[in-house]
Amino acid sequence: MERSLQNIMTKQNLRHDLRHQRNAMVSLTVEEKSELAFYRLSHLPEYQSASCIACYVSIKNEMDTQAFIQKALGEGKQVGVPVTKPGGIMNFQTIAELGDLQPVHFGLLEPSADSKKVILPETFDWVIVPGIAFDRCGHRVGSGGGYYDRFMAQTEAVWIGLAYAFQIVDQVPVEPHDLAMDVIVTEDEVIRCLRNSRGAGGQGGRGDCHCL
Repeated sequence: MERSLQNIMTKQNLRHDLRHQRNAMVSLTVEEKSELAFYRLSHLPEYQSASCIACYVSIKNEMDTQAFIQKALGEGKQVGVPVTKPGGIMNFQTIAELGDLQPVHFGLLEPSADSKKVILPETFDWVIVPGIAFDRCGHRVGSGGGYYDRFMAQTEAVWIGLAYAFQIVDQVPVEPHDLAMDVIVTEDEVIRCLRNSRGAGGQGGRGDCHCL
């Protein structure tokens, strides 16, 4: 119980500090760093071979994913973007163009919900995952809603964490339900993470990670 409370407090501190640093960036810096990160991302062999990918739509100074989504669509890849629901549930829905997106709650951009356009989790080759902080073993601090943890437990896709270099920290607190990335991409580098099993605690997710 004491360890769990300490982990919660550490995650809250990381969210506060790194969000503040991210929100302080000017738009030109976001654009430049995003271009560098997506250059690295699009040259990954996982990207070259993927036919169906999931990608979040960026908000609030996150790495700008919209140009990347447009690039992937232009190369004939099927792209799914999140549609969120109450209770921390989300699915990914295919889009044909960025014009399919519209503002919803919390400033998110989502397509109009259409069950016929939902992509099944097992269809994805890889999933681009946002985060507030990552460590080099692939562990992640998200926004706290649990949307991605729930979704990632349903898919065997390659998990790609996307972050600015300053969001890579020495160690992220890990709980048994937490999931870890296969790869993390920043504007400066590609970090590949080894994991032995599906679960930060060895049960149900990816974990027991060792850094390359």
